[in-house]
Amino acid sequence: MPTVLDTANLLNDALVGSPLERIVEMPLLNTRQDVWTLGDWRPIFPAPTPRPAPDLQRMVLKLREWTGWSARQLGDVIGTTHTTVYGIERGRRVTEGHSGDLRRHIADAYDVIERIFLLGGRDPNVTARLLETAPLGQRSGVEELQAGKPSRAYLAAIDVLRPRLPGLLVADHPRQTGATAALHE
Repeated sequence: MPTVLDTANLLNDALVGSPLERIVEMPLLNTRQDVWTLGDWRPIFPAPTPRPAPDLQRMVLKLREWTGWSARQLGDVIGTTHTTVYGIERGRRVTEGHSGDLRRHIADAYDVIERIFLLGGRDPNVTARLLETAPLGQRSGVEELQAGKPSRAYLAAIDVLRPRLPGLLVADHPRQTGATAALHE
């Protein structure tokens, strides 16, 4: 009958020590089937989880939700008519030839307004006010979006939210183009 000490040595040798006494063949990669196998095991891959891309319909609906704007107001901001905004909300496809840069204008407005909505405490009234109010000596965020300058629209909204105070570190010169980082992450 083996003692406790002998059992411990046997387990130690089995777990740590001596090499196997038989030759283990390397499994071959089988690529002849539709699913590759490695030896006798088939790899199990998790099911892909599709992530919906932000489409125009969802973006337009979110823009109106975040700002409380009518279709006409949003159409003025992105450079189209209210009937086009209603059409996009109902799922109508936007054709490249007719709409020009409408996709880019919607995407730019979406990026800016999403950030301003978060800065405004997720309040549509505050978000609309931040975009529609012009900071001292500058254009409003809405005017900058209409001009196709989303980074300036974001800066204008930030200046309305937290106006620059005169002091030691604030310059008298206006901001220059390219002084901020891109809006995408």
